[in-house]
Amino acid sequence: MMNATGDNVTDMVNGSTAIKDQSYVNEVIETAEKMHYISSGICVPIFMVIGIIGNLLSIIVWRKKPLRSSTGLYLIAQAINDIGVLVFVFLSDSLVMLFPTLKSRYQFGVFHSYIGFPIFYFFVVNSIWTLVGVTVDRYIQVCWITQAKVLCTDKAAKTGIFLITTLCFIINTPHFNTYYPINTIDRKPGEPAYRYTEFGAGTGSQMYEFWVHCMFLVLAPWLTILILNMAILRRVTSLNKTMLQNRGEIAQMKAQRRENQLTKLLLTVTFTFLALIALQCITQCFFMMKPEFADTNVVSESYAIAKLGIVINSSINVFLYCVSGKRFRREMLLFLYSIMGCRFMVPMPDTSELYSVERRKASQLSDAESQKSCDMQTTIKRMDTPLE
Repeated sequence: MMNATGDNVTDMVNGSTAIKDQSYVNEVIETAEKMHYISSGICVPIFMVIGIIGNLLSIIVWRKKPLRSSTGLYLIAQAINDIGVLVFVFLSDSLVMLFPTLKSRYQFGVFHSYIGFPIFYFFVVNSIWTLVGVTVDRYIQVCWITQAKVLCTDKAAKTGIFLITTLCFIINTPHFNTYYPINTIDRKPGEPAYRYTEFGAGTGSQMYEFWVHCMFLVLAPWLTILILNMAILRRVTSLNKTMLQNRGEIAQMKAQRRENQLTKLLLTVTFTFLALIALQCITQCFFMMKPEFADTNVVSESYAIAKLGIVINSSINVFLYCVSGKRFRREMLLFLYSIMGCRFMVPMPDTSELYSVERRKASQLSDAESQKSCDMQTTIKRMDTPLE
């Protein structure tokens, strides 16, 4: 009798603990859903508007004659990809949060399965690898100065963009087979109008998402960007040390400012990319691997929230260019001045005057020193063009 009573007490305690655990899980899921709504339903539309306007301005400015270069072509391609990311994350995720009944419509199921989901990831991957193309282009201009005349042309840039886009589309093709639409008669009312395919629900999709998408398409590009940027910084530092040994105090200050500006730009772009993509990559790995110790609903909502990092990364490039690049900022102001006629904008100085001053300074140097200085300036221009 005593044993039976003890067992009943133990069962009651265990039952109470299970109820508390389930209540805690429900609270976590509810919080994650609220965060999902805030990020996708409120933040994403705001960043989408800002990002589309900013990227369109970037495309216009990079197409201007003073900034036309191979690097500019890569950055135009990246702006187009970023616009695609912003548009498709809004169509695939934000609209569902704003209009929940949309998720159960068959038309949306078709769109999500064959257009929204796969095309969104295509633009994400293509944007990341286009950034790699930008970094490689700048590395060649800085570290392979002789080869840059051949490798860093408009034709080479267009070829590189075409190859990156084609390869990213081919590698992304499994996403077209991840979901399939469901007719209304084959599902309960209110259920999503799409489901996982046999591939999407199997281990093949998990292995693809983890090893190909997370490791190769996200982690590998970041490591590449980091390594190449460190090589660029090392080359810049070496060149500036040589310049400091052959120039006066004013030139030393100018060279130091250039080094600091380039360092700030490279580190800003690299670590902004790292911070905004890292959370998305981690949660995507959990979402795709579906570990037994993690609650599926919580991981799914967290993964949706982490997409906000991608959206922010696709929205802020124009601000990074303006903050870190004098030439881009100047051309942006001139463009805005030309279309708006803003009186408060101060017209930029005539470039011919600046060039005449530089020529007078160069004429004061000896022939040997002048030639050496010219080579150094050409190198720095390559490093800073068109991002300076």
